[in-house]
Formats: sequence, C-alpha cells, structure tokens
Amino acid sequence: MNAGADKPRLFYALWPDAVTRTKLAGLQQHVSGRLMPAQNLHITLAFLGNQPRALLPLLEEVLHALPLQTMQLDIDSLAYFNKPRVAWAGPSVVPQALLNLQSDLMKALEVAQIMLKPVAGFKPHITLARDAPPPLQQTIPPVEWKVGEIALLESVSSVQGAQYQVLVQRSLS
Repeated sequence: MNAGADKPRLFYALWPDAVTRTKLAGLQQHVSGRLMPAQNLHITLAFLGNQPRALLPLLEEVLHALPLQTMQLDIDSLAYFNKPRVAWAGPSVVPQALLNLQSDLMKALEVAQIMLKPVAGFKPHITLARDAPPPLQQTIPPVEWKVGEIALLESVSSVQGAQYQVLVQRSLS
C-alpha cells in the first residue's frame, strides 16, 4: 500500500475540456523549464493537501453544493513566481464569477471544518513549467476558455512525476 492511500493529496480545480487543454498546452512554446504534462493543466481553486480518504464524501458534497455559473476566461498573459521558479499563464482580467466561485468554495470548506494552509491571496493561474526562468514576454494571443467543469482531484506521485486523477467532476452550467 502506498503512503498516500489513506491520506491522498487533494485539490479543487477548474478542469479544461480536451480542446481547451490542447490550446493551453500550446502556450508552453513561450516558456522554458520543466514543462507540465498537458493532461495536468488546470487552475487550482483550493489546495487541500493530504486529507483522510474518509473525507471524500464530504468533499464531494461541498463540490455539489457550490452555486455555480458558467464563465469565460481569456488566458492572455504570462507571468512568473520567483520562489518556486514557476512560469504560468493566466487572465489579465479575472472575472468576478471566478472570484466568487473560489470565495464560496473557501467558505464552504471552512464551514465543513476542512483544514487548509492559509494562502496569501487567490491568483488564478495555469502552471506551464517548473524550474523555469521568467518568460521573455508577458502578453500572448488569448486562449478563450469557456469554463465548463470544476473537479476534485488527487495528485498521485509516480516516477514520471505527479499525475492528476479526477475523483469527482461537476458541470458549471
């Protein structure tokens, strides 16, 4: 039995459809470093860390209780996190619907007494590369992402790196 079997590493994310994921992967041409596998591209809404597997039904309830609405993200800028050396893409203008969704999720997790590490502020982004230098440009032609799915995922470590498995998925419409 692996170490994460009883306490999987979990997070909630906006999960792109296959066509959008391919377009997002195309943005990796603008960065260097250790590129993220295309199948892992997403926007994290809440990182839960290692949680007891027994919490999965409650975490699924939290997901299904969220007030959801469709939204479009225009992924039109590249940026960089210095300390983890991460090159990422994101929207230059964050829709209020996304801020509301993330805030509602954090409040629901607090009500459910799910322990999280405090975060300084929500910065919606798609990690494109790790161990990366800063991107040479900041503005890129936009990738239009009509966000359709939110998911609870498990990060599973393997020799190839982390692989993300969708545990529960919900449509935003």
